Amino acid sequence: MQSQMKINKQRSMKKYFLLALLALSMSAFAQHVTPLSIELTEFKLDSLRTLYLAEPPMYRAALNMVAQSLEMDAAAVNEAKTQLKVERAHSKQIATSIKEATKMTNELRKLYGKEESELKSMQKSVVRQQETINRQMELNVETRENYMQFLAKQQSELGYALREAADRMRAITDLETSIQKGQTALQTFNHEIEAKAKDLTSIETELKQRQAAVKAELKTAKTMK
Repeated sequence: MQSQMKINKQRSMKKYFLLALLALSMSAFAQHVTPLSIELTEFKLDSLRTLYLAEPPMYRAALNMVAQSLEMDAAAVNEAKTQLKVERAHSKQIATSIKEATKMTNELRKLYGKEESELKSMQKSVVRQQETINRQMELNVETRENYMQFLAKQQSELGYALREAADRMRAITDLETSIQKGQTALQTFNHEIEAKAKDLTSIETELKQRQAAVKAELKTAKTMK
């Protein structure tokens, strides 16, 4: 009985460590995407054209500067797209972690529930044995006391094991709450990803339009004398 209790305690310590590890992982789920900070190059072709109307070379130089600035904007957009790709992958990783944690938590709840039930059954058996020995007055004092001490020791061990089992069940409940918070945080993270993707698409579309306009204007400017 005592050796079995010792094995149970060692097993419990391993499971407690696992629970602590899972809880720590869940606490790291409150994350957010990196906000977009891209400001596209502002320019007005009509104003540039009017400003350099009599100086075609200066106009072409100004347009080239705008084109170069837009290329830098394009690099920033590409960097943001790469970042968004990593954030999407991270979201999938979190979803997998939550799924695995949920599965493991469910398995542990079943395991701990079964263990708690077995401990209670053993405790009832010990109580019945105590009631029986109390009625067996025909036994000599030494025999009865030795057996009663043995049963009392079992009761003590079982009482400790049951308290530990109750603690584990509470830890499971806490972990389930933590997982729920992780799921909510993941939903928020995914909403941020989709909003960022939408904004980035809008920025990229606007960037391409501006680049096309400058390219067309440069083509026209090259014919100016």
